Amino acid sequence: MGKIEKQEVLVQNIFDKVGGPENVKDVYHCATRMRLTLHNQDAANINDLKTISNIKGALWSNGELQLIIGPEVSQITALFKNNLKSEVQNNNKNNTDFNVKAQIQENNVSIWRKFIKSVSAIFGPLIPFLIGVGLIMALQQLLIRSGVASDPAADGSQLGIDYNIFDYVLNVIASTGFKMMGVVAMWSTVRYLGGKTPIAIALALIMVSPIIPEAGIDLIKLGSWEIVIKPFYSTILVFIAMGVIIAYAQKSMERYFHPVANFLLNPFLTLFVGGLLAFFIMGPIMGVVENALLTAFDWFMNMPIGLGTLIVGLTWQPLVVLGVHNILFFAAVASLKEGTPSLFLAAAFAAAWAQMGATIAVGIKSRKIIDRSAAFAAALPGLISGPTESCIYGVNLPKGIPFLTGVLAGGIGGWLIGIFNVSLDNLAGLGGIVGFLAYTDDLVAAILIDLASFGLGILVTYLFWKEEKTEKSLALKTTLKLAKQEFLIGQIDFSARNTIKLIKKSNNKKVDKEELIKELEKNKVQVIKLNKSLEPLIINFILNLRNDVKNSKLTKDLLNMLKEVKTERQIELNKIYLELKNNVKLLKELNQVTKKHYKLTVKKTNLEYTINRFLELREEKNASLFNKGQKLLNTNISFKTEKGNLLILESEKNNYKLEKIETLKNQVSELNKIISDSQKNLEIETNKYYVDIEKNLNQIEKVKEKKLKEFKNQYFDDIHYLEIKENLIKAKAI
Repeated sequence: MGKIEKQEVLVQNIFDKVGGPENVKDVYHCATRMRLTLHNQDAANINDLKTISNIKGALWSNGELQLIIGPEVSQITALFKNNLKSEVQNNNKNNTDFNVKAQIQENNVSIWRKFIKSVSAIFGPLIPFLIGVGLIMALQQLLIRSGVASDPAADGSQLGIDYNIFDYVLNVIASTGFKMMGVVAMWSTVRYLGGKTPIAIALALIMVSPIIPEAGIDLIKLGSWEIVIKPFYSTILVFIAMGVIIAYAQKSMERYFHPVANFLLNPFLTLFVGGLLAFFIMGPIMGVVENALLTAFDWFMNMPIGLGTLIVGLTWQPLVVLGVHNILFFAAVASLKEGTPSLFLAAAFAAAWAQMGATIAVGIKSRKIIDRSAAFAAALPGLISGPTESCIYGVNLPKGIPFLTGVLAGGIGGWLIGIFNVSLDNLAGLGGIVGFLAYTDDLVAAILIDLASFGLGILVTYLFWKEEKTEKSLALKTTLKLAKQEFLIGQIDFSARNTIKLIKKSNNKKVDKEELIKELEKNKVQVIKLNKSLEPLIINFILNLRNDVKNSKLTKDLLNMLKEVKTERQIELNKIYLELKNNVKLLKELNQVTKKHYKLTVKKTNLEYTINRFLELREEKNASLFNKGQKLLNTNISFKTEKGNLLILESEKNNYKLEKIETLKNQVSELNKIISDSQKNLEIETNKYYVDIEKNLNQIEKVKEKKLKEFKNQYFDDIHYLEIKENLIKAKAI
């Protein structure tokens, strides 16, 4: 199957699992994610989406369905949009119930979610543009530093003496990109809001007109604030603000103007009024806002002892997960275009290297070939150019610990960036190896810190991440929960401690008062049996609670008396708990049995993966031979048709990898016999350990006169973890 065919299949799979084309309201993409807005979110099956080949992850964020695809996202999104248009045109049926649900969901989206979605939709298309411009600028700097090219912008430089025409053109290409950043921002804003993009681009070009002197023309001076008319080079905010204004203005004119008047006045008013508004009102206002934001941003990044960059390193990858990192990214770019080297982006790049290191650690430590392959494949795009979505959603986040260790290592990497004041000077990619082109003076330090972050991500993850949970660790967690919930530790009787807990709970205003009173009434019977003198105090406390009366002295006296309730049954519970803990610790011996069985199943999984891979290669080779043969047959040229028939015959009788596949199948067959015996032994061992723990739980039930079915089921699942995972038995806990 060719690349195009695979992409077609992927797009069709996405349609099938998001409720069909008619359920897609909007679609766009950022660096690695396809972002869909659906009419009815209930129609999308996110678990099924995660199983689609070539989709590295799927999640809901700010009302959007985000599919992590990777570097191919722009091609997939374009194909998705084309198929969406044709599908919608061919299907004009409306479902009233479907549309009602869609409207309800749309109305329930918060303003914050709408804002985040808008920011992502507007800034997303700018990222490839900025990467391209940044790489060109990095290339120019590399050529200048290596002596291959000269800088035409240097003071006193003359064409033909200090630089040549190639240097001049290269400088035009490199410098114009950032100056035109606002034009692309306005196009993206108006496109997203449904305005007329050609007119918006024309207005944006007016706003960067080279006719106006770059130094500007003084207009008004209010104290220290000077209002200057100048081209809006290398800025974003004013273009986004103007984009919002003209998009809504254009739609209003279309709604209220006569078609002929709209045809004439819409572009005229957009350009004329929009131009005046930009230069005289929005430009000065947004300039003040932008300067204030940049000042605050620079202050944060220059906090003492690297605190600012430490925070960036710790939070950058979680912000990527939340999908709000683009806001800060463009704030950093805005600071960069002012000529201020960026500590922020340097810290973010270090955090990305750390997250990629965590992914590599999973690839190194995992016993499964499929997981190793997935980890290395997920890390590759990031290592080259920086995006970590494939690492996060494909590997680290589903496994839990690798994501956290990557974040921790990223924080340390960011802190080192701040301590040594390592900053980048231009934008080249989003990190990775390509990102090193963004540094000039601090290149060596940046490489050392990023590689240190990468190595730290590998080391910390390798030490703390375990591919499989142990029965002992799972059961210990359940034991701690049991002890806390059922008051198994301590001298105070469990009924008295439960009453103390309920009394303290009454201070919470959010608690259901009637439900709390019922629990106190129920628990009162047990406590009074232990100490009759507690009865009037508890009755009065309940009465006060019902009438919303506060009596601090009563509460204090009641709590003190309850703390004195010590019984033999509580001592017995303490003994049973210690015995239970010892039995749980003995599960370490069971781990030797489960570990051995797990190694066998991993070996089988790896063999089956290799067989499937060989079968895929064999199928691809046969398909290639058949397709070549068909093409030759279609020529109707005798010697070519003869060769075509031979190729088709070869595809039918091809023995490529067949012997190797049969050998591997025999190995799997032999391994199945060994695994079968291992399963029987595993069943005997797990049941033996569970019986001992169940005995302790029965003893606790007898003392407390209470059923502990929930904990029995949880212990069963903990001890039979591997068997449940392999679908040999069903889990009991809900």
